Amino acid sequence: MSKEQIDCFNQEIQKRQSQIVRDLAVHHNDMPGDSIQSAIKQTFPQKHLYHQGQQLEKSFYDDLLQEMNVKGVKKTSKAQFAYSIRGTSIRSFPSKMFVTDNPSDNEFDLFQETALDPAEPVIILHESKSGEWSFVQTSFFRGWVPAADLAVAGVRHIWLDYLQTARFLVVTGSKLRLGYNPYSPEISELEFMMGAKISLTAQDEVPDVIDNQSPDGCYVVKLPVQGGNGELTFKQALVPRVSDVSVGYLPYTRAAVIRQAFKMQGERYGWGGLFKSRDCSAFVRDIYRCFGFHFPRNSGEQMLLPGKNFSLTGANRQERRRLLDQLPSGSLLFFPGHVMLYLGKHKDDYYVIHAIAYYGEKEKRDIDGSYIPVSLNAVAVSPLSLRRRRSGEELMMALTSSVQI
Repeated sequence: MSKEQIDCFNQEIQKRQSQIVRDLAVHHNDMPGDSIQSAIKQTFPQKHLYHQGQQLEKSFYDDLLQEMNVKGVKKTSKAQFAYSIRGTSIRSFPSKMFVTDNPSDNEFDLFQETALDPAEPVIILHESKSGEWSFVQTSFFRGWVPAADLAVAGVRHIWLDYLQTARFLVVTGSKLRLGYNPYSPEISELEFMMGAKISLTAQDEVPDVIDNQSPDGCYVVKLPVQGGNGELTFKQALVPRVSDVSVGYLPYTRAAVIRQAFKMQGERYGWGGLFKSRDCSAFVRDIYRCFGFHFPRNSGEQMLLPGKNFSLTGANRQERRRLLDQLPSGSLLFFPGHVMLYLGKHKDDYYVIHAIAYYGEKEKRDIDGSYIPVSLNAVAVSPLSLRRRRSGEELMMALTSSVQI
């Protein structure tokens, strides 16, 4: 696909999933308060939840409701335009507490939605009562972000100019970490995930020395930071030319998709971006970001992507094998709650690469007969004969659809 075809593909995603995937450049300055209120008013989980092994009391939810400040939403809300200044999280609710549905769980924070790279554009729709949290719209998600992790533009056009920059780097390695910088600690060792987009400084704006280092042998990028009053300003930073980055997006080919996927093999699984890692849908999204695709965040939304779609619901084993035999490598395979990147057939089994937390083994059963989950917690290559964590169903037979892009 050419750049123009990918742009059209992105527009089709926005058309199909307009409540999720947004073009921030055309966002209105003002928003009706009732639409913001409806976005904020998430229902609290109707089950026992825990923090550090202790069950959450009703007072926790009462305090959280107060902090959400739904009643403080004005009839017409004026949007603020900002950038993230460091890697941060988008949360379901304005709280940093690690909340689980199992008192012994250390992996799945139910309030964690996703992660943001540094220099990601956001639109602030609302503030929490304490002012410590901002409810934001990103290009692919809505939720709560710590206000301290954002730099707010005084005027929109400064924010927009940076968003629409024509020259930029794309992180094509699994991660990019800037070097240690004693002169500018706010940008020292910032970390970006695969697919992150970083604005390049115009050549005529590059000085002879940046933070007491020559820019020779480096790309000079421009990063958003907070000024003295917390306002948006920018600072130059250096990215060594040996880094795994690309000037502009990578050409989109199936070989390139597979190559990007294997750059993450063996890395830790991280639900919603926890532990500076990826879950299944972030794994897929980060790969495709490298080529200029703007995917939605979650697997259930990615299942609805445009492309050549096949339903596997109700298909028998023979029908599934017949489809997989025809499916090109790099296609996406889905079952509810999970997405995988298809690799192909070897001998008599079909293989995928995916970010996976657990699987099930026949020999490990609970007293009720259910499979006991076995930890993988990694980006791994596995056969579709692998079994699901509790039901024991083969991944092959769990498949509900595929998307060929």
